[in-house]
Amino acid sequence: MIISHKYRFLFIGLPFSASSAISKELNLQYGGIPFLQKHSLYHEFLKKASNKEKKYFVFAVLRNPMDVVVTIYEKMRKNSNGNFTNNKLFKENGGHITKLQREKFKFINDKNASFQEFFLKYYNTPYDNLISLTKEYCDYIIRYENIENEYLLALESCGIKNPRPLPIANKTPEKKQNLEEYYTEEIKKRAVYVFGPFMKKYGYDFPFRWGPVNISITSIVMFKIVSIMKCIKTHYFKKTPQGKSMQGTIYGDMQYKKK
Repeated sequence: MIISHKYRFLFIGLPFSASSAISKELNLQYGGIPFLQKHSLYHEFLKKASNKEKKYFVFAVLRNPMDVVVTIYEKMRKNSNGNFTNNKLFKENGGHITKLQREKFKFINDKNASFQEFFLKYYNTPYDNLISLTKEYCDYIIRYENIENEYLLALESCGIKNPRPLPIANKTPEKKQNLEEYYTEEIKKRAVYVFGPFMKKYGYDFPFRWGPVNISITSIVMFKIVSIMKCIKTHYFKKTPQGKSMQGTIYGDMQYKKK
């Protein structure tokens, strides 16, 4: 996360939601500095923040989960920035790449697995992510799909006059633009089950050509269970990472330059 005392804002950077690009720009242009870790959450911020800081303007980015999963697949398929083979980034060595992520990376690359094979193997339960633990604390939520405009609106809400457009960082390589090229007919039913409750909760639509979709009661109930379990795990069992990110990464370089 990035905090600016000059403009009194806090940016909560969620995975696969332009957190690197926004964090770098806030650091370079608006006096933003790293606070805790790159993907730290608001309840962790509250443990360290002053009463003054707790009143800062808070914003984050929400992204279509179907797009998020495609991005994950493509980054693993291309081993983006060598992240999945760099043992300095492994969780057990103080980094952020988990054993499950490495398992997925190995499955994709050893088997030359298609997106459909990857999705069917690893996505079996209703999808939820950290936005569910973040949204209620935010004063503004940027929609990734309209990030160019809404990023500027978020900064203007902090009192920044004429903010500059957001540069792109960590762009996913060779990613197709049409989601239907990934979510083919063979995985459509699974996609509705996995993404349906999240899409409904946050106002996203499935591809228009899919027509009306029915979200099962089972999926909705399981989504609520998954959300509750994620909340409990994150608040009570997840250890807050200590130390700095690795030099050579966008967030790590900002931490080492922090005065």
